[in-house]
Amino acid sequence: MKKSLTLTVAAVLCSLIQNFSVAQTIKIRPNKEISLQVSINTDNKALIKWVSQTDHQATRFIVQRSRDNETFFDIREIEVKNEAVESGQQLQFAFTDSKFLRATEYYRIMEYEIDGQSHTYASIALKPSSPVSIVRNGEMSLVRVMVEDSKNLTALVSTETGLGIPCEFEISDTNDVILKPAYSLNGGNYLVKLRSSTGEKQFKFTVKSDDVL
Repeated sequence: MKKSLTLTVAAVLCSLIQNFSVAQTIKIRPNKEISLQVSINTDNKALIKWVSQTDHQATRFIVQRSRDNETFFDIREIEVKNEAVESGQQLQFAFTDSKFLRATEYYRIMEYEIDGQSHTYASIALKPSSPVSIVRNGEMSLVRVMVEDSKNLTALVSTETGLGIPCEFEISDTNDVILKPAYSLNGGNYLVKLRSSTGEKQFKFTVKSDDVL
């Protein structure tokens, strides 16, 4: 029994060492090789753009996301058309993550070639610039405010000069505040005021000319 246990422990250790060795051999390539760009749009969502390399025959790309820059999860797989692979032409790609950014997230690209080679590119960190975002819902646009606790919370929208704007108010399934203005807002700067038993906070947001609120 003791001998069997010793062999089992040895096998587990051997497996861990092998996995560690494989992890150590992963070579991270500079993301400038694919001109990787990660930005945040007005919906507080990540927009990822990159291009393929002409000397690679990439058959697919995988977009990955991580909270700690160590453990990554696949969020999108993009196949490359056969004719594009064979011609070696440079292709442009763009992908918008469906997740609302509430904290810093890391994004990276994995590339798989026709001959079985794979390449992992360096990650880029992205965090929301503001808890307030303009969210498009079909033909409608709403004001979304990310909050930690929506209990006993009220929200008000006003112009930068303090003129109040009537809004419908609701709490989303993620406990964020959703505001629907009673009328369209012109382009300019506005304020969201959050009031609760602990006090008041206010955040500035901007409506651009192409935002319909």
